[in-house]
Amino acid sequence: MLITKKIIPNIFTLLNLFCGCISIIFLQSKNFNDSAIYTLFSIIFDFLDGFCSRLIKIENLFGKELDSLADMISFGMVPSITVFFLLENKTPIPFIEYLSFLISIFSACRLAKFNITPYKNHIIGLTTPVNTLFFSSLSLIITNDIVSLINKKKIIYLIVMLFMIFLSCYLLVSQITMFSFNFKNLSWKKNKIRYIFLLISTFLLLTLQIIALPCIIIFYIITSIYFHRLKKNHIKT
Repeated sequence: MLITKKIIPNIFTLLNLFCGCISIIFLQSKNFNDSAIYTLFSIIFDFLDGFCSRLIKIENLFGKELDSLADMISFGMVPSITVFFLLENKTPIPFIEYLSFLISIFSACRLAKFNITPYKNHIIGLTTPVNTLFFSSLSLIITNDIVSLINKKKIIYLIVMLFMIFLSCYLLVSQITMFSFNFKNLSWKKNKIRYIFLLISTFLLLTLQIIALPCIIIFYIITSIYFHRLKKNHIKT
């Protein structure tokens, strides 16, 4: 029975890896829509993996290593390849699209760092699934011409994309405390930030639809940075 319980989270991890591989296949044919769908499945299976591990409360070192290896494909390679094709032949500087693989490098550093860091109740730095969701949703906005002005100004497009690459790399390995969505209870006082964030996110999704996804992630990062700075200033005083 114990062995069976240990296997369940690993099955979700392997499903995460499988969906990540399928996502890459779709990216090779520049099918960003289907790639984003499988990326979403990867995120769901990654969540179920962690949820099951916490639920059964079993220490599984093999599962932890397997999870990082799967995440490296689904949330390390996928965003890099996504950005690679978003930059390919769309900028005046040759080979600049290879900078997209900095995301893979910094994702690997984050995952390795996570493996040797004792478990904490809060999140340090931007997680690789959130980072991947940002770039996947961005690819849908760009390739479906939802914001058509992006593709008309190549220099501006390049600057914005490079800025997002470097910023995501920094956030992946930063020491900024990101607030988590683990509700220990339903108290408004203890979960005020989470409730406000969810309400604003729901409003953005209803009004902006697909454009809302990167906006919500940016809002999440800004909110986390603000409360991180506020907490640091409070400790100093």
